[in-house]
Amino acid sequence: LAEFLISFSHVYVVSPSLRSLVEIICASKANRAQVAFSAALVESQDWTSIGPFDRCHTLEFKKVITNIGNAYNPETGIFTAPVKGLYYFRFTGVVGETGKLNAGLKKNGENIVAIYHKAGRQASASNGVALELEEGNQVYVQLFENELTIADQNRLSTFSGFLVFPL
Repeated sequence: LAEFLISFSHVYVVSPSLRSLVEIICASKANRAQVAFSAALVESQDWTSIGPFDRCHTLEFKKVITNIGNAYNPETGIFTAPVKGLYYFRFTGVVGETGKLNAGLKKNGENIVAIYHKAGRQASASNGVALELEEGNQVYVQLFENELTIADQNRLSTFSGFLVFPL
């Protein structure tokens, strides 16, 4: 221990090998990916209903609350994984004007999980999932086709995700 650390009244002299190890640990912590986002469907606080559409429509959650790592694009509604890892996503939707909501979370075009509600207006549904993603994989929420609508007022319909840990 004496060759690594010598104390002189609160002044520490560290050997070059220990200093290198500390620098490596600090650098690896600093380079750890930090990714998290949350966004609401619309920026307005007015009641807004979106849809229906005659084909699947990618929802653009415009009111960005958090976007650490800038992996979520509010112009497209698409999250792009910056690193390989395990991610967690959650989305919530409020039924719009038609009284029917059916939307799905998709990974690179593949349906992963969905929400469904057919109970009249102002009902909601929510779902979440942990997904293993490769760098560049895309995750987004789509409103399915036909008489389906989603609504928002004061951040009731949201899409969120974060990196649990890199792989």
